[in-house]
Amino acid sequence: MNILVIGNGFDLAHGLPTKYGDFLDFCERVREIYTYDEEVLLNDYRSKNIDDWNMNDYIKNALLEAFEKRNCEIIPTGNNTERVEVTTPNKALDEMYEHIGQNVWFEYFLKCRSFVGENWIDFESEISRVVQNLDELMAIVVNEKSLQGISKDKQEILMNLLNVSNRSLQNLCLSIASIDSLVRFLNIELERLIRALEIYIAEFISKISILQRNSDIGGLTIGHVLSFNYSDTYQRLYGTDEKIRYDYIHGRADINNTLKSNNMVLGIDEYLIKKRRNRETEFIAFKKYYQRIYKGIGCEYKNWIYKIKESGKSIEEKLRAEYSVQIPFLKFTNNMRHNLYIFGHSLDVTDKDILKDLILQDNVYTTIYYHKIYDDTGKDDNGRADLGSKIANLVKVIGQDELIRRTGGSTKTIEFKLQQDMVEI
Repeated sequence: MNILVIGNGFDLAHGLPTKYGDFLDFCERVREIYTYDEEVLLNDYRSKNIDDWNMNDYIKNALLEAFEKRNCEIIPTGNNTERVEVTTPNKALDEMYEHIGQNVWFEYFLKCRSFVGENWIDFESEISRVVQNLDELMAIVVNEKSLQGISKDKQEILMNLLNVSNRSLQNLCLSIASIDSLVRFLNIELERLIRALEIYIAEFISKISILQRNSDIGGLTIGHVLSFNYSDTYQRLYGTDEKIRYDYIHGRADINNTLKSNNMVLGIDEYLIKKRRNRETEFIAFKKYYQRIYKGIGCEYKNWIYKIKESGKSIEEKLRAEYSVQIPFLKFTNNMRHNLYIFGHSLDVTDKDILKDLILQDNVYTTIYYHKIYDDTGKDDNGRADLGSKIANLVKVIGQDELIRRTGGSTKTIEFKLQQDMVEI
């Protein structure tokens, strides 16, 4: 079995603007289209703003086309100024604006962009920070019903959020019911933002022409793909074989979905200690495991792991006494050996359970691709920074002892490989 695991770095390597900052930029432009200065006419808007749109050319042109297709009506007012009333035939943008026009989470992240990192992990970490602060606030309300127990930095985090939702922290502290109401409201707003992201991926990202391929990926014979992405980039560029099995572990973007049928997972990891997890469920809707269950996302990869384990079971039973810690990969016969390829995934601890289950099978050989980073002069670092980051993250996933044992000698099952430069199609 050959399994390919891909993360957002896979899309980025293929030139697709799928960082969360790209998504925020897009949402800003959409809102600008719907709420631009009423005294600015179409030509003025285009000439003054197009150069400031630092985004993919296809997406820029799609937005400009949507803007230009709007029906503009000039209406004189009493003070001799002109007002522009507009409509648009673009249903996807109509729906997106409905979800992000006054979205609390969108507003919050616009305010926090200066100190939140550029990766989706950073985005989720910030959501987690807000949720944990609300959790702490709820506990303080129960015990003290005042602001005295909240540190100033935590108050600032909450105020950034509450300011854009027109709510008072002081009033919240007087009522658990008010906090419950806020939590429900924030969950609905997050679902709206997720649906907006689905529209961005399905209606715009999926229509960008991909002009480059990766020789490493193109040279592999893959039978199973575990994707942490919402897009189907691998499937439309490399995975045309109908026999390939896919598991979109965080859901797959589909423009035909609605706010209710959207199955994309965008949330946080468990932060409570074990004795609190089963009884404190006020913020469960924000957690990934809950969203996977609630939205019906299957974990097909678990069946793959089961087959991997079963295939090597007979050898394992014979050799377990001799190799109590790890059975060398070469002790398994060819039909018992499996290959795992990881491309474009940071190996962050947030996906620890999934990655660990795959990597720590003795009859699985893992190849982890790392990439070059270029400076402003175009000089690359030969992948040293990304390699270092992946090694450090992998320690958090499988532990230091496992990493050392599995990257050398007769027990080697992990190797790091510098990915080849992209090739023009």
